[in-house]
Amino acid sequence: MTESITDMNKKKNILFLTPRFPYPLIGGDRIKSFYILKYLSRYANVTLITLSHGGAPNKEYVQELEHLGIKVHSITLFPFRASLRSIRTFWTKFPLEILFYLHPGFRNKVNDIIKHNHFDIAFAFFMRTAEYLKDVSIKKVLIAEDCRALYQSRSAKASDNIIQKLVRHWEVLRLQVYEPTITPYFDITTLVTNDDIKEMQKYNADATYALLSNGIDLSIMKSSSTDQLHKRDGLVFIGKLDLWANSMMIQTIVKDILPNIMKVYPQITFSIAGADPSPNIIALASDNIHIYPNVKSTEDFLYQAAIFVHPHKGGSGIQNKVLQAMACGCVVITTQTGIQGIPAIHNEHVFIAHTNEEISSYVLFLLENPDKRISMAIHARTLIEDNFSWEAIYKQMDDVLLQCGISL
Repeated sequence: MTESITDMNKKKNILFLTPRFPYPLIGGDRIKSFYILKYLSRYANVTLITLSHGGAPNKEYVQELEHLGIKVHSITLFPFRASLRSIRTFWTKFPLEILFYLHPGFRNKVNDIIKHNHFDIAFAFFMRTAEYLKDVSIKKVLIAEDCRALYQSRSAKASDNIIQKLVRHWEVLRLQVYEPTITPYFDITTLVTNDDIKEMQKYNADATYALLSNGIDLSIMKSSSTDQLHKRDGLVFIGKLDLWANSMMIQTIVKDILPNIMKVYPQITFSIAGADPSPNIIALASDNIHIYPNVKSTEDFLYQAAIFVHPHKGGSGIQNKVLQAMACGCVVITTQTGIQGIPAIHNEHVFIAHTNEEISSYVLFLLENPDKRISMAIHARTLIEDNFSWEAIYKQMDDVLLQCGISL
């Protein structure tokens, strides 16, 4: 049936599910979900159902979303109870990371909201919320972000911990079955890189995939002048410091990269800023290594440092912290997996290394050649402005909606 003009002028009703409360803006998943919600709420009536880990979210956090006109329904997930439920994975089809988020109260809330409201389209943010929508008879989008089987496979190879290797290999086997069977329930599955799309297509070429990358708020992350870039010094790493991948990169920098730099620049400083550092990270503090836990803004440290060191191993998807560093004029030295999803050119926007020794040599080169560093910082900023503003990402979202027959 063709929509009448009156129907077309009505605001669409959107249901949006997230596995973590999308505020404060710590971590790429919260940043992405918040900005997508912010955009959708400009033009549509948005209902958010979200899990809040460990307790109810702060009222101030809820208000940040309600001020956007979003109806917020928060269900508390207690990690210990969720972990106990996850033990059942050995007798079910679900991967651990899916089973952990199967919450009876969340399911009841989703079913109740859908029963008593009309929605034009629904979004499952992350595969962890896909189970709640798969049997719902409305237009549906799965914002999967990355290919989880690829992520776990690469992470297993990168880990030195035998137990972690075994668990991740187990997850790979489950995810290789689960991912291709969940995507057909959705009209479109979005991912952040074309590499992730290609990997998903290996297991299910018939599902519909689309690119929905990550964005940078350029109104907050301002460009730096040449004079400001000249005044920078030191190395930096930012991120959620309790994550295994970030902790592993920090340990690599401290043990295998920083000593090489200190032989030439004994006074060099390495700043580590982010949320929830483990005791092992805190213990790294020294005259050269400065730890800044739970700071209000990690971007401040990107604006102070000259070089962002990122010895990434394994994983999939796009590295939000790399986008942030490039936007802030902090030159990135990373790896092939660390730059995936970002059309950066080696020696123009970033340095792409294959070994820790190469990373060390690139750091020394940039410290000795400030004009080259500044040139790369300026080119990297331009690349972010051209490709990763939120307005650019919102155009990708519009394309996804149009493929579902929805126009905001």
